[in-house]
Amino acid sequence: MSQVTAAPTRQTDARQRVQSVEVGMRLLQALADAGRALGLTDLAVAADMPPAKAHRYLQSLIATGMAEQLRETGRYDLGPAALGIGLAALGRIDAVRIASSTLADLRDAIDESVFLAVWGNRGPTIVRWEESTRPVTVNVRVGSVLPLLNSATGRVFAAYLPPETCAPALQEEMKSGAPSSVSDVERLWKDVRKHRIARVAGDLLLGVSALSVPVFDHQNAIVCALTALGADGSFDTDLDGAVAHSLSNHAKGLSYRLGYANDMSSAKAK
Repeated sequence: MSQVTAAPTRQTDARQRVQSVEVGMRLLQALADAGRALGLTDLAVAADMPPAKAHRYLQSLIATGMAEQLRETGRYDLGPAALGIGLAALGRIDAVRIASSTLADLRDAIDESVFLAVWGNRGPTIVRWEESTRPVTVNVRVGSVLPLLNSATGRVFAAYLPPETCAPALQEEMKSGAPSSVSDVERLWKDVRKHRIARVAGDLLLGVSALSVPVFDHQNAIVCALTALGADGSFDTDLDGAVAHSLSNHAKGLSYRLGYANDMSSAKAK
C-alpha cells in the first residue's frame, strides 16, 4: 500500500525559514569571529556543520551580498551587505545610553553610589549618577568635572586617552599638586593600565574612597568610565575585592556591547 506524504503546513514552512536564518547566521558569525577569510572546510568546522551544507547556505548568502567568495583564493569572507549592516549598527550606538542602562544594576550589585563619566571639553565629566541605600556625602554630582591626578575617574581617562588630549589639563594640575614630576605621573598611569582599574582613598574628597574602570568601543578607545565610591572604612578598595570585580565585569559587558571584542589588556593605551 502506498504511503501518502502530508503536504507541508504553513507552520512547518515558517519553522524551516527560521532554521535557515539560524544556519546562515552561524556561518556569518564564524566568519566574523575568524577575522579573516576561510576555506570551506575550516568554515564548516567553525560553524559546526557538514561542508556540503555550509556550501549550500553560502550560495544564498553570496547571492544576497552577506558573504563573498574571493576569486584569488576561493575562500569565503563577509560580503558588502554584512559590512554595511555592521557599520550602520555601529553608527547607531549611543555609548551613554547603553552604559546608563547598566548603572542601576551595578549600584544594586554592590550597594554603593556609582556614576558614569565621559570626556568633556574640560575633562572627565559626570553624566549619570545612581545613589546607593547608604549615600555618601560628596560635593560632586552630574555635570561635575573631575581632576586627572586626584580622582579615580580622571586617572582612568588619563591612562588610556592620547597624551595630547590630556596635556593641557594635566599641566595645569601638576603646577599645584603631587605628583609633580613627569616620571611620577607616568608610573601612575602605568599602574592603572596594569590593573585596568584606578583607586583613590581621600585624594579628592576627605573620607571618600573610589574605584574606576574604563569602557572601550569598537575602535579600542576609551569612551566612558564607571566609578563607584563610598565612605572610608566601609568601602571595599581591594583591587581583588567584590566591588572591583563587579565594576570590571560590568565594564567588560558594556565594552562588548559597544563593539569591543579584544581582551581588556589590549585596549588602546598611550
